[in-house]
Amino acid sequence: MKNLLFTFADLSAKSTAAKQVVRYFARAGANVVQQDIPSAVKRSSGVTYREMDLTFADSQQVTLRIKQTGDIFQVLLNGKALPIKDQEDHVKAIAEIVQAMDSGRSRYQKLLAAAKVRPPAGIRTAAPRMEQALTVKRDALKAAIENVHEQISALAPAAAA
Repeated sequence: MKNLLFTFADLSAKSTAAKQVVRYFARAGANVVQQDIPSAVKRSSGVTYREMDLTFADSQQVTLRIKQTGDIFQVLLNGKALPIKDQEDHVKAIAEIVQAMDSGRSRYQKLLAAAKVRPPAGIRTAAPRMEQALTVKRDALKAAIENVHEQISALAPAAAA
């Protein structure tokens, strides 16, 4: 028996199927913070499908590729294909996806932490100016120290006499 949530023609962010998917993910313990369903129909390996992109509270992303029949054609978890056993029963498939998210959460968080993020080109940091100011201050201190050493050396021969 098929337990399908999607209808290909009515698939949108405001459709009842999209709301049900969010609700089922929440029941399984994964909170959806953002969902997007592009209107573009795609084709791959002879299969016509539409995508539903879901972003969760822990920054993990799931893309559901839904065929014209309403079946889930493919699931991408954080950009990688995730095999699903229960393609015919979407509620069980959602439980499988949440289990995969839970098992890979620590590894995904480590990858996020290790990723270096560069600030946008328009944003300037104070570090170059701070470095320049500290360099000027250092050079002024070196000159003051050199001046004190000269005064000491000028007084040393007078004190010896």
